[in-house]
Amino acid sequence: MKKNRIIIAVIALVVIALIVVVLKRFGIGEGEKKTGPIAQVQVAKVQRKVISEKTIVYGSVVAQPGKTHSVSVAFETRVRHILVAPGQFVQENDPLTEIEPSPAAQLQMQQAKNASEAAQKELKQTRERFDLKLATNQDLSAAEKTARDAEAQLTTLQRAGAGGDNRIRAGQAGVVAKVDVQDGQIVPAGNPLIEIVAENEIEVKLGVEAEDLPAVPPGAAISIFPINDPTASQAEGSVRLITRRIDPATRLVDAYVSVPEGTKLLLDGYVRGEVQHTEKNALVVPRSAALPNESRSYDIFTVADGKAVKHAVKLGLQNPDEVQIISDDLHENDSVVTVGNSELEEGMAVEVQKEK
Repeated sequence: MKKNRIIIAVIALVVIALIVVVLKRFGIGEGEKKTGPIAQVQVAKVQRKVISEKTIVYGSVVAQPGKTHSVSVAFETRVRHILVAPGQFVQENDPLTEIEPSPAAQLQMQQAKNASEAAQKELKQTRERFDLKLATNQDLSAAEKTARDAEAQLTTLQRAGAGGDNRIRAGQAGVVAKVDVQDGQIVPAGNPLIEIVAENEIEVKLGVEAEDLPAVPPGAAISIFPINDPTASQAEGSVRLITRRIDPATRLVDAYVSVPEGTKLLLDGYVRGEVQHTEKNALVVPRSAALPNESRSYDIFTVADGKAVKHAVKLGLQNPDEVQIISDDLHENDSVVTVGNSELEEGMAVEVQKEK
């Protein structure tokens, strides 16, 4: 009887030992000893290296502010024929338009001639009377003044072109930016007929996002690429002016770029501007390591003693593959989580896997 009990006890111990071995073999029950799930992650080293970022902006070719030259006449005129088209390049003294005085201007010219002739005749008669002691010094002075005024009015109209050459000519070489009139139109005195921009007074106006302003400072070198002209070569310019205003129509900040003289950019043509920025001694991590958070900054996870450690960082220059991080507690050769970090929380258990 006693022998049977011993056998049963031995069998029970063997069974218990087998159960323990099986449970340990398949990991059953081990999860109860752990504090939570284990995240499977991959890591990469923080590197100190050169990183470059390209900022791209768009805009158009315009005349420099205040550099558009308007062609006008000082008397009311009628346009007989326009001789140029917008965008046409003209040389100095090239004819731009044929004009003639309007009926009102012709009447004014004829009245000025008549007034001048009458004033000269009156002056002659007054001098003859003065020589005969029939007119006073005051009479002579008044006649001389009337004659001078009439002559000045006639000379002003003649110098303005009334009654002279009926062709208006370019005062300088440049591109016709705008034709403000059409054939047969009556144009008031002083109103623009044609607007011309000199080639060396053309620049580029770009629209920059407010958040990109630090990347496009005044004086920065910028490459300009014509968008609609694939045969045109790029131009190297520099940022001349950044305005302190957001355009209400585009919601962008205007930036004016000076280009070298002789650059063959088409007025009003669309262009793309590219600014290249380089940081030579930056802390760089793969782009996937930086996670945006609710406070509009970024988090990066490292691994210490098998636990996830969260670091708040700021981002500097960026490209499609890498980002520059600005942080006081991350250093070169630190391991940052690049895969699986979106599921991590501070203090979470992690297991680092080798890259496949």
